[in-house]
Amino acid sequence: MAQDKPQHKTKDKPQDKRSVPWSIKGVSSEAREAARAAVDASGRTMGEWLSEAIRAAAEKQAAPALPEAPARIEPSPVELAEWQALVERIEAAERRNALMVAPLHEILTTIARRLESLESRIDKRTESPVETPEDQR
Repeated sequence: MAQDKPQHKTKDKPQDKRSVPWSIKGVSSEAREAARAAVDASGRTMGEWLSEAIRAAAEKQAAPALPEAPARIEPSPVELAEWQALVERIEAAERRNALMVAPLHEILTTIARRLESLESRIDKRTESPVETPEDQR
C-alpha cells in the first residue's frame, strides 16, 4: 500500500501552522518564536511569510538608501560680504607670496650656474697634470 502524502495546512488553522517542523538549522528559539508570532499576526503561512521577509531583506541590502541631500541654505548678505573679504585677503596673500618667490628663484638659478662653473674648473684642473718645480727643470 502506498504511503499517504501529508495534507497541506490551511491558512484558517493557526494551530496547524505551529505544528509544522522547523527545518532551518542554526535559528535560535527566540527567532523561531518571533517568526511564529509574526506569521500568526499576518494570517499567512510560514513559507509565505519567510519568502516575503527574505525578499524584503534582500531588496533592502541590494539597494542601500542614498543619504538625503541637505537643504540648501542661502547665506545672508553679511555672510557673503565676510566670505568675499576672506577671498580677497587670500588672493592678496598669494600675490605677495608670488612676488617674494620670484627673486628667490632667480638667485638660486644664479648660484646653481656659479656652482656648475666652479665644478667645471675644478674638473679641468684635476684632469691636467699639475707641473711641479722639479718638472720645469
